[in-house]
Amino acid sequence: MTAVVAPPASRAWITRLVLAVLFALLALGWLWAARAGHPSDGTSTNTDSRAWHTDGVVLTVAAGAGTSLRAGDVVVAVGGRPLAAGSLADRPPSIGDTVVYTVERGGHRVDVPVTLTDYPLARLAAGNAETLPYIVFLALLSALVLARRPRDPAAITLYLVAVTQFAGYASHLYGTQAIEIATGRLWVTTVAEVVNCVLWACLLHFTISFPQTWPLLRRRPWLFALGYALPFAAYGVVLAVKLPTEQGLRHTWTLIGVSVPAAGLFPALVLAAVVTSYLLAPDAQARQRMRLVSYGLGILAGGYLLFGKIPEQLLGHPAIPWEYLTIVWLPALLLLAAAVLRYRLWDIQLILRRSLVHGLVTVTLVGAYLGAAALLGHAFDTRLEPVPVLLVVVVALSFTAARSGLRRVVSRLVYGQREDPYEVLRQLGQRLESAHSAETALHQLVATLVHALRLTHAAIEVPGLALPSSSHGVAGPTATRLDLVHDGEPIGRLVLDPGPDREPFGSADRRLLSGLARQAGATAYSLLLAARLQRALEGTVTVLEEERRRLRREIHDGLGPTLASASMRLELSRSLIGTDPAAAERILADLADIHRAAVGDIRQIIDGLRPTVLDHLGLPAALRELVDRLGGGVRTRLDCATGTDAIPAAVEVAAYRIVSEALTNVVRHAAADNCAVRVWRDGDLHIEVTDDGRGMAPDYRPGVGVTSIRERCLELGGRAVFAAATPHGTVVRCRLPIAAPAASPESGPVRSGFRTRQTPVTTADA
Repeated sequence: MTAVVAPPASRAWITRLVLAVLFALLALGWLWAARAGHPSDGTSTNTDSRAWHTDGVVLTVAAGAGTSLRAGDVVVAVGGRPLAAGSLADRPPSIGDTVVYTVERGGHRVDVPVTLTDYPLARLAAGNAETLPYIVFLALLSALVLARRPRDPAAITLYLVAVTQFAGYASHLYGTQAIEIATGRLWVTTVAEVVNCVLWACLLHFTISFPQTWPLLRRRPWLFALGYALPFAAYGVVLAVKLPTEQGLRHTWTLIGVSVPAAGLFPALVLAAVVTSYLLAPDAQARQRMRLVSYGLGILAGGYLLFGKIPEQLLGHPAIPWEYLTIVWLPALLLLAAAVLRYRLWDIQLILRRSLVHGLVTVTLVGAYLGAAALLGHAFDTRLEPVPVLLVVVVALSFTAARSGLRRVVSRLVYGQREDPYEVLRQLGQRLESAHSAETALHQLVATLVHALRLTHAAIEVPGLALPSSSHGVAGPTATRLDLVHDGEPIGRLVLDPGPDREPFGSADRRLLSGLARQAGATAYSLLLAARLQRALEGTVTVLEEERRRLRREIHDGLGPTLASASMRLELSRSLIGTDPAAAERILADLADIHRAAVGDIRQIIDGLRPTVLDHLGLPAALRELVDRLGGGVRTRLDCATGTDAIPAAVEVAAYRIVSEALTNVVRHAAADNCAVRVWRDGDLHIEVTDDGRGMAPDYRPGVGVTSIRERCLELGGRAVFAAATPHGTVVRCRLPIAAPAASPESGPVRSGFRTRQTPVTTADA
């Protein structure tokens, strides 16, 4: 017996996870780093073509401190000079300066004074709070995938999608400021647009690498470079076509909108790549692994087109605002996570589940604590300071972790691994790896329990088996005994004793021990089955030898002398037939009697080899005769439907003997009024004998009849089960395999010179 135990997982992935998350945060941090120290008006306008007019830009966000600008304002001039002319390029302002913005608002032009500040990243992040769940989930999921599979192309490209998307926010959610257009400081937006081109290429790369790289690209990996060059080629085509005709700020927008052409092209390419990857999947399992991922990518690309880009081109605005569209994309990431959980994609199912459980528990406890603290502060009219509250939370979490760790150490020293069933199973699996037989496996199981649970005694007791190596120590008066059961048949007991000085087993311990008892029961049953088969084989050899001895004795002592005497009489009658015909006739008459007696002896020998009634009547009618003969005072109902196909001789004999033994037990021991015998065939031959008698006592031990039934089933590779009937009584169920194909109904089986008559018997009462 062997057991597969997973090797301890390397902790290097944790370091990779931390580094990947930090790098993703750096990609977000560049939004502030690229603008820190430069004057900011707290506005934002993205690369939407509708936001850039010839002489002004539409503000998407206005979050500056103390500003009077509003989202939707069209900025046409800064500092009294047209925005399209780069009004402040020659004399850029500084942080703290107040600049007058000329905006179109409600059909009128108004002047709005704006005091320039440092880049207000926190306010802009609060204004784009709808994107935070998407950002956090994408960062953690992609970092976790990369940490677990750092060399997987799909994992790498998925992580690059997250990083490039974060960096590309400088041209969309945290886009170009009006003051940047006025001063000509547009390199931040341009870099972000270039990164967005790489983002679309990475997304395409991911789809053609999952679940495995397309065959053509495996043979020609240089084709990947075309995918990364394609968005820039589309940008070049747009420049060549549109740039000569654009004027003012539209000319500027065409120059800095590097990813705009790719945004209209690549979603369709990604969808096509998803479908192609699905069709190229080598088998059903691979398609199943990528199905949810394909749905997720389809939602990402389809949502971008159906709710964003296409409505923007037709209606002038997206069907769902861009800042809310990330919430629509969140289910796509959840589908990707579901694919990981359901199909064990990249082997991180356990990690995600544990992280989710621990995270929810921690958040719940911290939330409950903060809520209680807030209620107490309100009740006592006390203002809670954030620093002390956070310190208390940190101390509480640390105390809980330290207490749990110390408790595990002490519990392990005193009670072993009772509270860590997975560790017990791990140790058991390691020990079972070296077990080369069922007996060795039982010994290893007992040794593991003694060591892991700090037991003074452990043993596996199976009646009929000598297992000296499967016992340790001496059982005390408080030992726990668990029944070993296989298919409803009690086969032994698992005896465990923690000792008089240790805590007895609780309900949680018993659940662990019950699971171990089931495993021990299966292993013990295999040993018991082997012992029964060995005894059955030995019994078969003994029966064969006894049968040969009986045949030799009956032929030598009975049939042999009879035939020798008949031969002598035949010679004597031949010598007298000419001289004394009367004497010869008397001798021939005696010889006829001797011949009839010899035929009777031969028939008796044949009946001892196989019930003659099976050959004369067939199994259904033979069972009918058996029920009539053995029914006694029990009303017995027979239902036999074996069909017209022939049944192997060994199966017929076994079925006949099993029904005979079962009926004998019912008549002698069951004290039953009614009995039902069912025999049917559905590939194998099934026998069911049910009575309404007193049933089996709790301390019942199998007798000769039950043992005989089991051994007859085992000899043919079948199985016998004895169970309680409803509402009372006993039911015997036997299955006899029919390995050989049945003969055709037309020919019929011929055994011992007689043609078997398969007479169907449906129901009868005796």
